[in-house]
Amino acid sequence: MKLAIYDFDGTYVNVQTVPHLFKLFKEKGYNAKVHKKYWNTIKLWYILHKLKLRWDKETFRKHAMAKTIDLLHCLDEETLQSFMHVFYESLKPSIQQDLKKQLQKDKKDGFYCILLSGSFDVMLTPFLNEGFDEVIGTHSQKNQERLTSSQVEIIIKEKKVEAIQKRFSNETITHSKAYADSYYDLPVLLYVDEGICYHPDSMLESSCLMHQLNIIK
Repeated sequence: MKLAIYDFDGTYVNVQTVPHLFKLFKEKGYNAKVHKKYWNTIKLWYILHKLKLRWDKETFRKHAMAKTIDLLHCLDEETLQSFMHVFYESLKPSIQQDLKKQLQKDKKDGFYCILLSGSFDVMLTPFLNEGFDEVIGTHSQKNQERLTSSQVEIIIKEKKVEAIQKRFSNETITHSKAYADSYYDLPVLLYVDEGICYHPDSMLESSCLMHQLNIIK
């Protein structure tokens, strides 16, 4: 098997999906009280993080993503699935068209293509419409029970590599490649045979040069 791994936030879509999702939730007129509660919490965390009073960037992002599942779980299943479709449609203009073409090329070349992200699986599933063979994200449920922010385990950095290893055995992969934009994706880029730093942030670009990884600016 040839495996191609695509990062989500900032890579396949050129947007940070947590604030986008909260904004869309509000625009759709869903539970305003719940939205205000969780969005104000995230804004407070962000201020404390920027003032260097609480958490580094990685930890802040993990907690912000975790809080997102509490927002989504205030919706019943039918409404949630409808909202995730709207979420996908709203992100279509932000899809990186060169990566969309690369995805089509990788599939034509026989790669099994996955969308890998710390975002929740319910947020990623609609992107199977893009042609991905599979999505791997943070689990939103366990044993058919919805998880809360205190129960979820956001997959980030080495956790992404662990998710890949759990899903695919090394013996079945003949060649692997990955596309990512963030320093937090460096473990995945170093794990695969061909790591591609796509519009990398400054920290990732320095690491790409150090490890002689391919760079697309």
